[in-house]
Amino acid sequence: MATYTKEKDVATTLEDDASAREAMQEVFSNTARWPAGFGGFKADVTANINGAEQKGTVTVKGPKEIETDISDEKAKGFLTENLASIAMHRGPRSFDESDGKYKLNFGDDGTHPLGRKLVMGGDGMSSFYRIKDGRIQQINRQTPRFSFSINIEESKKTQDDKFLTRKYSVFYFNPETKGLKDVESYTDGYTRVGEADLPEQRRIINCEEGAISVSTMTLSNHKLL
Repeated sequence: MATYTKEKDVATTLEDDASAREAMQEVFSNTARWPAGFGGFKADVTANINGAEQKGTVTVKGPKEIETDISDEKAKGFLTENLASIAMHRGPRSFDESDGKYKLNFGDDGTHPLGRKLVMGGDGMSSFYRIKDGRIQQINRQTPRFSFSINIEESKKTQDDKFLTRKYSVFYFNPETKGLKDVESYTDGYTRVGEADLPEQRRIINCEEGAISVSTMTLSNHKLL
C-alpha cells in the first residue's frame, strides 16, 4: 500500500505536456469504437469454460447493462465480466472523457521496443502507456492489491481505418514482492454489423498457481438494438 500511495502522489505532481497530450490524442483517434448513439446489440452466445459449455442469448447495452438468460453462475459471470470490458473499451466516448482527463507527460526518449513511455498523472493507479506508430502498445496500472501490464501483440485495421486489438497478454504482479501472480492470453475476433465491429469470439488462456485454464465465448446472429 505504501508503494502505491507514494507513486500516486508523484504522478499527481506532473505538469501537463502539450506534445504528450497531442500524441495521446492521436492514439485515441486511431482506436476503433462503436459509433456515437450506439444502442447496443443482442446475440446468441456459447460460453465454454474448460469444456463445460453453456448456450443462451446475451443483450449488451453498455458496461453496466448486460443481460443473459444463461443461469449457470460461473458462465454468467464469465460472460458479464468480459462483455462489460469490451463494452467499456469499445463504447463511444470523447478524448476528454477518457485519458484526456489526466495530466499527460513523456517518461523517456522512446527507445524502448514497445515505444515511448507516456505517464498519466492523477488517475489513482500510477498508470503509464507505451505508444508507438500511433498506437498503444503497452498499458501499465497499479492497485493496492496487484499491478498489471497489458501487452498488445496483434491488431487489425477496421474498414474505418481504426485499430482493433486482436491479441494481447496480461501479466499480474504482487505489488509488494513484485513477483508474477498470474498470466492471461486473450485472442479476440470481431464481426461488422452496420457501423460497429461487434465481438464474435474471445478466448482466454489463463495460468495461475501452476494450473492452465481455457475459456471461450462465441457470439452469433448479432442484432442491433
